[in-house]
Amino acid sequence: MNGTSSATSFFSFGPDDGFISKSYEGLRYNDLPAALLALIDGGSVQDVHWASLGPTPDSWLLSFKDSAGTPNLAWGASIPTRLQKALSKLAPSQHMRVFLGPSESYIAWDATFIRWSNLPTSLEDTLQSWLTPSGWCDTPRRAGPPRMLTWGPDDAFFAMSEYGDVAYRLGDKRTDDWEIWRETVEDWKAERGFRWSEVAYVALDPTTLDQFVAIRNDGTWSGSIADENSSALESFAHNFFRRAKTKQKAKTPHEGTNGHTHTAAQTAPGKDKEEEPDHATKVVYQTWSTRTALLFASALAATTPTPAPSTTSVPSPTPPPKRNPKKLQIRSQSQSAATASPATASPADPNTSTPLPRPSPALARSKSTNPSSTPESPPPAPTLPRTTLLTSFPYLPPSLTTCPLPGCALQKADPIGLRACKHDVERLLRGSGNYGYEWLKKERLRWHPDRFGRLCEVGYREEGRKVSEEMWKVIDILLVELNGEGKS
Repeated sequence: MNGTSSATSFFSFGPDDGFISKSYEGLRYNDLPAALLALIDGGSVQDVHWASLGPTPDSWLLSFKDSAGTPNLAWGASIPTRLQKALSKLAPSQHMRVFLGPSESYIAWDATFIRWSNLPTSLEDTLQSWLTPSGWCDTPRRAGPPRMLTWGPDDAFFAMSEYGDVAYRLGDKRTDDWEIWRETVEDWKAERGFRWSEVAYVALDPTTLDQFVAIRNDGTWSGSIADENSSALESFAHNFFRRAKTKQKAKTPHEGTNGHTHTAAQTAPGKDKEEEPDHATKVVYQTWSTRTALLFASALAATTPTPAPSTTSVPSPTPPPKRNPKKLQIRSQSQSAATASPATASPADPNTSTPLPRPSPALARSKSTNPSSTPESPPPAPTLPRTTLLTSFPYLPPSLTTCPLPGCALQKADPIGLRACKHDVERLLRGSGNYGYEWLKKERLRWHPDRFGRLCEVGYREEGRKVSEEMWKVIDILLVELNGEGKS
């Protein structure tokens, strides 16, 4: 293959941790079906327009420009028979879009036709609402034809029409099978001024629960994938709109192997990274951050229903555990999950799925390679019950709430308030070593009053919401100030 020149970026998840993706970096893939791999490496593919991997090894489709420069289509023998018949009668086009879902489900469309089968009921209802006997709905709602359609197990899906109509399902509400996908949608919706028209791309895994990628026009993105493919997903997100800046000359963006391609493309370091905080502030922040994370984890556990005990006295054989791929979740256009602070990226955060905190890999590496340059470990937090709702607020440490300004002192005098001013909060958060605009956006989400209120005891809920709202507003002010500095 000579390279990739068309502007479309896509990421398609396949079975057994396989994938194929294309961005401005080039084409990447891993564990492709043998026939698809032979086609790509055989020299007859000049440019890839679109690719889709289905739930079985020989279920795939490739839309490409062949060696003669004409649009062409190829597919695997396991795609649904009805889809094969439809494609065989269709003139290939670079505008063709196909998604192969679970249980023989699929959709294929371009500007002139659309075919689908076995879609989730809610998704099919959405499509029918966009499509009328006279064509796509242009008035009065102007829904139009689909722009994005993707779905996975448990009826999780996302659909966007050409004119910005959006419908989605977060999976089965009775389970946490799509927990990271659900949290991403809820977090984005909680952001002030967020609109679904800001979403540029979404792809769900048709076979594996909670694997997806979602990218916004501002470069912010979120995703989860098996650990061995995390670098490929991150590279795709960073190069979705344009080629990321490189630190050295990039290697060839396509290699003839059935594995990851490797390039030197890396995102330029974030410009919002602040200077290293002093040792004492670091220790105070880490202690407060760890204790807060434990409090949140304990409260979150209390909100999770406990399964009823079994009434049978005969133990049943334990089935072998299902393999759950290690997840990657990144919600920043400039920083990876490996550099997130314990306060926002710790698994004890109520925005994440694992109840106990652990230090970031970056911090662990720095401690092992240069112990003298890192602060001493903070005192261990007290052991907390795993199922205790919040009855008080994790106030800032008194050693940092020392701003002497008269107006701030008056603000901090309220015993049921935050007991800290903007300057105190800023000083504490800078102790994370990751203080910046994108980092603060994630930190602010933790203190959303509705989310915080759900973690509180009923008798403390209103007071807790009031204090968390103060924290939310203070961080919002810090965000505005940082944004102003960036523009100036």
